[in-house]
Amino acid sequence: MTSPGRAPAAHLRPVVIDPAARRFLLVRNRTVPPVTWSVPAHPMQPGESFYRAAARCLRHELRLPALRIAAVTGRLPAFDQRRHEEYFVLVAPAVRAWPCGVRLLLAPDVRWWTTAELRHGGARVEPEALLDLIDGYWEGWLPDGVISLE
Repeated sequence: MTSPGRAPAAHLRPVVIDPAARRFLLVRNRTVPPVTWSVPAHPMQPGESFYRAAARCLRHELRLPALRIAAVTGRLPAFDQRRHEEYFVLVAPAVRAWPCGVRLLLAPDVRWWTTAELRHGGARVEPEALLDLIDGYWEGWLPDGVISLE
């Protein structure tokens, strides 16, 4: 845990994906209009890898069932208003599918989306590059490793 008054070194932003349906979960952010869909941020502990933070956050804090972390991770560096790095980790179920109530474990205002629904429906997504990360993963044109989302 970070000390009071000190920003964490990085945030983990786990993207819960459903590979069979090529969809993923996003949370509705109503705090600032217009409505934006995004992935919740969880502070990482100093020196903690994003893999370890994902396991801690998803398994212990959110109590998700067994999961598999994809080999592709998106990274947003600290810049201007963002005081810390952000890692977008793609997380799939270790078995065939997530349990029916998986979205309710994340937040009360969560919805399954496809990238096509978001792109064609005009919904705002933060960060915008998240859709490219997801499409690149589904289509297999992204290399394994950490990908910059700048």
